[in-house]
Amino acid sequence: MTGKKRKELLIHALRVYTLLVTLITILLIILGKLLDRNRVFSYEAFLSPLIYALIGTAATVITRSDKELSIRDLIIRKAISLLLIECAIIFIALNADSIPTEKSWVIPGLALGILVVFVLAHVILYFADRKEAEKLNSDLVRYQEKQIQG
Repeated sequence: MTGKKRKELLIHALRVYTLLVTLITILLIILGKLLDRNRVFSYEAFLSPLIYALIGTAATVITRSDKELSIRDLIIRKAISLLLIECAIIFIALNADSIPTEKSWVIPGLALGILVVFVLAHVILYFADRKEAEKLNSDLVRYQEKQIQG
């Protein structure tokens, strides 16, 4: 992997990580307010969005490809990425004393929340990438017009 590719991968990973931390924090606030109002957290609770976002970013980086993928291959990679994230976070939840997995709503709520965050993150990243691609295309057209005019 060239230095430029590594830099692009790092920038992409940081964008995904920052977006995931934000969306996961919002999800935890919503789930907490709706489903578990009486729970009191310590300062360690601030670590969970950072750790969960790291898991999501790692899964995204692992399933990323530099080559052009067909729609089918892209959907398969996204499904594998989602499955990795779901499994990792549910495994953590089942083994963490601070997450009340004995309550019937916790695991389904967590799984649904992960799906929502996954979809939102991909929609937001799609629109950001689309905007960047449109800008690059318009810059390229301007450059080509300049070259033609001399």
